[in-house]
Amino acid sequence: MKGGMGMAGNGKGITYKQTFNSRELFSYVKCVGAPVGTFLLSMAVIAQFGAFGTNLLAPLAGGMWVMGAVTAFMIPSQRASTCNETHGMIAGYMAGMFGMRFLVSLVAGTSNEQLMATYSQALPMSSGSTISGFIQTALWIMAVMVPVGFFTMQGKKLFTFKKNLNKQKTVDSLRGVKDSGRAHNDYHD
Repeated sequence: MKGGMGMAGNGKGITYKQTFNSRELFSYVKCVGAPVGTFLLSMAVIAQFGAFGTNLLAPLAGGMWVMGAVTAFMIPSQRASTCNETHGMIAGYMAGMFGMRFLVSLVAGTSNEQLMATYSQALPMSSGSTISGFIQTALWIMAVMVPVGFFTMQGKKLFTFKKNLNKQKTVDSLRGVKDSGRAHNDYHD
């Protein structure tokens, strides 16, 4: 039978075999490809940033991996979504950092004369350096705030889960006391 369970006789009885379809293949490729692709992207971007990458980006990205793993371990019911969030956030973070680096390299050589010619008006002499300085500041802010946002999001998820778990334990213990009281009263009746 194509695409499902089939029966095959081997002389000793009936055995069932399942064929491998493209949907299962895609899920296996995604399962392995997402973390490996995210890791390779991270390594490439960190290498592009030199000391800034190894001293700031690598520890923050590593912290995001760890926080995602801890959250996935602590909340088994949300494991798949947590892993997807972690891979997506790290890949987006690295792609954003690479984009900001590219933008800084584009405007780094911009002079005041070029800006005046572009806008057809007089500009302050420091405008050329102000633009690249603004983008570099935005790069620094993004380098720190994206991981902080991710840590906050995962921490809130853990806090909410623990709070709901404690609430459920309290309700279950109250039910247990109530049920044991009924059983005790039923026994004595």
